[in-house]
Amino acid sequence: MEQEYNYGNRAVAFLDVLGFRQKLLDFEKETLDNHSTHSEEGNAENGNNGRYVSLSANDFINTFKKAIGKLDVEKFRYYLFSDNICITSINETSAADLQDLLLVITELYFEFAQKGYFLRGGIDYGLFIDEKELAVGRPLANAYELETKVAVYPRIILSTNLVNEFQAFNKNWEKVFDYLYSDALILESCEIKYLNVFLQVFQSDYREDREIFFKKFNDVIKSNLDLNKTNEIVYVKYKWLAEQFNDFIDLFITKLAFLDSDFNPEEEVGFIEFVKHQKIKYGN
Repeated sequence: MEQEYNYGNRAVAFLDVLGFRQKLLDFEKETLDNHSTHSEEGNAENGNNGRYVSLSANDFINTFKKAIGKLDVEKFRYYLFSDNICITSINETSAADLQDLLLVITELYFEFAQKGYFLRGGIDYGLFIDEKELAVGRPLANAYELETKVAVYPRIILSTNLVNEFQAFNKNWEKVFDYLYSDALILESCEIKYLNVFLQVFQSDYREDREIFFKKFNDVIKSNLDLNKTNEIVYVKYKWLAEQFNDFIDLFITKLAFLDSDFNPEEEVGFIEFVKHQKIKYGN
């Protein structure tokens, strides 16, 4: 008897690395250059023996593996193909599962950003078949379409299906997500809702870690703005990200930092000033 496959209501995320096509060209060029150099030198002591090796590709793959290792394998399953990641919950997605998924994606985003890679993607919700070696259902197709046609910038779009399923009415009869920092976790631009990836900063309670977080995002966004200042199509994507980062800093130093019960404003003046100075200036 043939096996029967059952649909379940699941959130499905499709993530893509922004500008990866150019990265593939760079990896290949480095591989060919290294191979040519080693072959000409006839040097087998370096361990390559004329093999095709790209240190940049190695670094990307190791970053991939480290980032995806953040997922709870008891709750989530993922699929990797080239620079794409598909993530879904193993069982039907609960509100708590969705919150975990969103927070994991902010962590993935930061892991990649530290290496100069930025994610773009979409998350949908609906009937989905998920097995160890297959993934079938409209939510994956919809998440892919959100990534390719709607995200545009390095952001993670939330579908209408997902928003309608997991938002509830508050006491003011407004539809909201019932999460800590939910008003900052989900951002809006006209009809589009997307994930605030910068909330990853709250995954650590240590001031030093938070300083590193802001400094690294500052460095890598400025670096990409500089690298793409003669390529308008790419430049505007990082300009958008810089604006989002600056807006988050304003929100953090005026509101979010003070929501932490352990935060003492009198003792953290230096930290607030440090964060304030991580805002990105561009276009000068």
